[in-house]
Amino acid sequence: MKTTILAMLLLASCILAACTRSSPNIQLVQADSLIQKFPDSALHFLQGIQPKGLHLAADRAYYALLLTQVKDKNFIHQTEDSLIRIAVQYYDSTKNTAMQARAHYYLGCIWRNKDDHPEALKEFFKAITYSKRIFDNSLTGHIYNNIAYLYYLQRLNEQADSIYQITEKLAILEKDSILWADALSQRGMINIRKGRECYQKAEEKILHAFNISCNMNQRSMIAKTAYSLSLLYGRMNMGEKAVEFAKLNINNQDNSNALDRAYLVLGDAYYKISQYDSASIYLNKSLHSEDHYTKAGAYMRLADIAKKQGLLEKALEMERKYSSYLDSAQQKQQSAEIVTAEKNILIQRKQSEFKANLDQVYYYIAIGIVIFLTLFLALWKRHKKEVINFKRKEIEINKQTEELLQQKNEQINFLQKEIALHNYSQTEKQILEEELYTLKTERQALLKESYEHSEVYVKMKRIIQSYKKTDKSSEYFDEEDWRQLIAETDIRWNNITIRLATKYPLSQDEIHLCCLYLTDIPTSHFRYIMECSRDAIYKKTKKILEQKMKYTDKSMSLRDILEKLLWHYKIFCVNGNTGFKFESRIFYFIHLQNEENYERKESSSAR
Repeated sequence: MKTTILAMLLLASCILAACTRSSPNIQLVQADSLIQKFPDSALHFLQGIQPKGLHLAADRAYYALLLTQVKDKNFIHQTEDSLIRIAVQYYDSTKNTAMQARAHYYLGCIWRNKDDHPEALKEFFKAITYSKRIFDNSLTGHIYNNIAYLYYLQRLNEQADSIYQITEKLAILEKDSILWADALSQRGMINIRKGRECYQKAEEKILHAFNISCNMNQRSMIAKTAYSLSLLYGRMNMGEKAVEFAKLNINNQDNSNALDRAYLVLGDAYYKISQYDSASIYLNKSLHSEDHYTKAGAYMRLADIAKKQGLLEKALEMERKYSSYLDSAQQKQQSAEIVTAEKNILIQRKQSEFKANLDQVYYYIAIGIVIFLTLFLALWKRHKKEVINFKRKEIEINKQTEELLQQKNEQINFLQKEIALHNYSQTEKQILEEELYTLKTERQALLKESYEHSEVYVKMKRIIQSYKKTDKSSEYFDEEDWRQLIAETDIRWNNITIRLATKYPLSQDEIHLCCLYLTDIPTSHFRYIMECSRDAIYKKTKKILEQKMKYTDKSMSLRDILEKLLWHYKIFCVNGNTGFKFESRIFYFIHLQNEENYERKESSSAR
């Protein structure tokens, strides 16, 4: 018995689950798919659905949204918001962001139709918040287009133009030609308002919009752009063109609410070409409009026609009506309310965003600090380790170099004593001298390597590289660095600075310059180390050559003279040995090679 009851309950639950529908009503989905391309068919389809047959709240909300949307697409003027509020309340409660965006957008459109622009603006800003969350650029573009239009109606031209520019970008991104044409046309209308100096820009924008509309064969947009062109050409006193486009506007007009304004523009165009009877006919037709600006414009032109025809009393009556409707229209202006509403919306949005995101901000800040500290510690440890390893390697290299130098010096001393003490044959002496030369060359290479690994030389290279990259350096050469450079130079070149100071009356600064000339650093880079201009380096070098060393031969550079001094010293050192001729010949050959190498370096650095 218990088993049977359990089976029946299970079967009932399965049937209930099968009958419970989570997906939207299929008829409503079909209607939704028709709205964009066939709004009239979609309206007919929706009107065939009985609202009483929709039992689910989701279906009723969807139906309310679709019916409001399709009426808007068919230019049906809606001022009753009870239907769309069903959708707004339902989607706000279910937090369906995509549908919230659409519902609030169409509620904004109804407030726009009621001429309550501040309330419309509030709804449009809510809608745009939701549409951005779901990255619906198409809907965002249409919302921006409506916001810009509200600013345009309130004659807030700068704000309107800036938002129309955003609409243009979104339209191009979504390849929505109609929305693009609408934004272009409205920007042209703003340029018309700015005056005669902007008429050319206005014409370019509106003609571009007109061509897009014609290519798309979109009648409503052709009518709108033709209206704008007629208005523009009327202002430019091009009456025939104004009449042509005003007629094109009327012939393509699908929106009956816009006909009165179209009649006003055509009447104005006829007035510009002095066809007053035709102008009066269309101006009187436009008086059926409920828009006070349209009526004011019609009465202004009728007053002008009456004056032209000599009907002064009628002209005065028309002017009174013109003033009355203009005052009424201006009283309805909501520019201040729009600005206030916009500020309040922005404040409310910022406050809600701040409250919603405050904890998240604290969380991200904490995570960011932890990540930063972790990375900093890791990089600092790595850098410290690299510095230690580098110093260890430098110490090892210097130690190995010193050991090798000591070995070479011992070998050189031994060979020199052997050559001096024993009577070897000429052939044996030549072999020993060649071996001696090889050892001295190797020693010189070791001295060079030791010099280039020295701390002072590495610092020079760092300073030069910094100047080449950023034209400045955080490091500079102090007195201790110069003393170190002199010491390293003397080690490499057999106390050359002592011999220079003994032979010539050089200052400390000039000794420093000579040390730089004995490096492989280009002359053009000396200024980075000595912190002076290239011209100052040249003058110091010239002073050393001409005043201190008494060299008048301008073909000789300071580097040449220092090389020559080193060469003579080498010959002198060898002169006491039996192999003078052989080593002097070799050193002379080396000297020539060095001169050629330096000339190449100097020419390349000059380039």
